[in-house]
Amino acid sequence: YENGTVDVLPYGTVENFDVPRLTAMDNTCVTEKGHEYFSPFAMLWMNNREGPTADKRFRQAVMYAMDRNFQRDVVWNGFGNVATGPVSSKTNFYSDDVTIYDHNPEKAEELLAEMGYDGEEVRLLPLPYGETWQRWAEAIRQNLSEVGINVSIDSTDVAGWNEKTSQWDYDMAFTYLYQYGDPALGVSRSYMGSNAAPGSPWNNVANYQNPETDKMFEEAALMANPDDRKAAYKTIQDQIVSDVPNIWLLELGFPTIYRCNIKNPVNTAFGVNDGFRDVWIDTK
Repeated sequence: YENGTVDVLPYGTVENFDVPRLTAMDNTCVTEKGHEYFSPFAMLWMNNREGPTADKRFRQAVMYAMDRNFQRDVVWNGFGNVATGPVSSKTNFYSDDVTIYDHNPEKAEELLAEMGYDGEEVRLLPLPYGETWQRWAEAIRQNLSEVGINVSIDSTDVAGWNEKTSQWDYDMAFTYLYQYGDPALGVSRSYMGSNAAPGSPWNNVANYQNPETDKMFEEAALMANPDDRKAAYKTIQDQIVSDVPNIWLLELGFPTIYRCNIKNPVNTAFGVNDGFRDVWIDTK
């Protein structure tokens, strides 16, 4: 891009920390539109089976300990939104009328004291997708250490990450998943008890088990009336936010960087994945 060989940089092409320098170049435009359908959603899988992470109070403490605004503004260059719960604001039936876990280290310390956390080491597994994710893991480790949580970073490659998460060999593990516009497609898979099985890093890896929400997910997926579905998913979000089986980080904003004379490169909710039929080059 810098030497003129290419004109469009889709998301993931460059590290986040290179984005400010590139977008400051002449004849350069940037947009984070084009991912509304996918709704990429970053979170930490939490091991609900054993160890400190199996205690809801520990998971709540982690939510309160993190400065997610810093994560968005510094690690992610201001792109995206801080997540309020398991459903993205770009996904149907999203509700922000839920308990909000703001940055509250004092509350985190109270919860850790209540559960009797004794400083047991907790392993954090970053996504092996580049330096940005490693820096994100270090930022979270810093936040957690400030409230007394003993975190080690367990780095690996892509194959190792897949193996560790699919075989439940982790305490906290980064992931991001697509929600595809509807909770029945991209949310329920992460929380249905029947979807917790070893062998896949993309199912209910945390092993969240709640028969009530399982039943509600099944019923909501079959409802024909949108208002009924909205009410059902509101109840589901309330319950999951209370149980906090995973740690919600950011609704990821993926920048597409392009030369400003490339017109209309992002024109649907699929972004550059949707083809360049309606894209043109302004040669004036």
